[in-house]
Amino acid sequence: MAGDFSQVGIGWTVGMPSGWGTYGVNLAVELARKNLVPALFLASKDIRLTPAQMKLLHPALTAQPDWHARAKRGGLKVDFPMLLSLGDGLDFYDVLSGTRGIPTVGIPFFESATIPEANVSKARTFDLIVAGSTWNAEVMARHGVTNVRSCFQGVDLDLFKPGAKTGRFANRFAVFSGGKLEYRKGQDLVVAAFKRFYQRHNDAVLVTAWHNPWPKMAAQGLSMSPHVSGPPGLTPEGRLDVPGWLRANGLPDAAFHDLGAVANADTAPLLREVDLAIFPNRCEGGTNLVAMECMACGVPAALSRNTGHLDLFADDNCYSLDMQIPMGAITNRREWEGWGESSIDELVTKMERAYTDRADAAKRGAAGAAFMQNWGWPAQVSHLLAVLREFS
Repeated sequence: MAGDFSQVGIGWTVGMPSGWGTYGVNLAVELARKNLVPALFLASKDIRLTPAQMKLLHPALTAQPDWHARAKRGGLKVDFPMLLSLGDGLDFYDVLSGTRGIPTVGIPFFESATIPEANVSKARTFDLIVAGSTWNAEVMARHGVTNVRSCFQGVDLDLFKPGAKTGRFANRFAVFSGGKLEYRKGQDLVVAAFKRFYQRHNDAVLVTAWHNPWPKMAAQGLSMSPHVSGPPGLTPEGRLDVPGWLRANGLPDAAFHDLGAVANADTAPLLREVDLAIFPNRCEGGTNLVAMECMACGVPAALSRNTGHLDLFADDNCYSLDMQIPMGAITNRREWEGWGESSIDELVTKMERAYTDRADAAKRGAAGAAFMQNWGWPAQVSHLLAVLREFS
């Protein structure tokens, strides 16, 4: 029967410490809850799951090596929807090249507004492209890719929800910044703004979750920034030296708390301890999972009004960073079309507002949590499945 399937293939690394890894875990869990079998082709060796998630995904993880081996032989065709990750510029990763499903679906979260013509042609060979943000869908439409539907990521509302503080940052005004450390995410703007803010309020503390599994790439990108004293260095173990970078930029040890690499399932109680989350990101291909999780926890958030973040705005459900310098226009770099450079002055102003008017901050946090109630994984995956059934 058309539109009827019992499995869904997930063609990227589930469980790696990244947005893709988190998306894969939550998608697979929700499929299992809906009595659909997630066919996993790639899984992180260091996958971290809650006991409930492990119970649901144990059969899929057991079968994963067999699916991977079958795909490696090439030309694999399956009789269920096959979701394949697409990279920046709609680049197709070769690891599952030739794997096809009913339908074959490309899933991009791209940050470059420039798509090579060869990739445009390849995108048209997919039965369906699922865009993770309205901005991604609009960029593809401008390039003539029309087989596109928008299906946003979700939030685990069982984990990420408002709750009482335990006092981890008692008597401090805790400002959270999360997302892998890189130029696109704007952590250089965070450092510059927080340095100014801390000079006025030494009871503030910057709480960072900036782990990046590709540390050299992160360091190279941040070397472009005029707002910080060079890029971060590496520890002897080859990880990003976030504390050393913050010290080099004039922040004393008392001004920051680096969380390091934290499993997604463990972040919710940490988020509930902070007073403000700031995301002056230059670009988001999707809707920014970390920002969504903060909002779901009732944390007031300051978001740059650009690219994928645009899907998260509603009346007073966050602080809006409205001053966005159009990076593509001022640099003549087409791949940065749509990117925005947030104003450090405006970011400091919004931090000051949250610090001085705690009642208004609490209202924005509550409005953000209410907004995210419509973004739970059950609803988002149901929407995705409805789209897949149209094309299967």
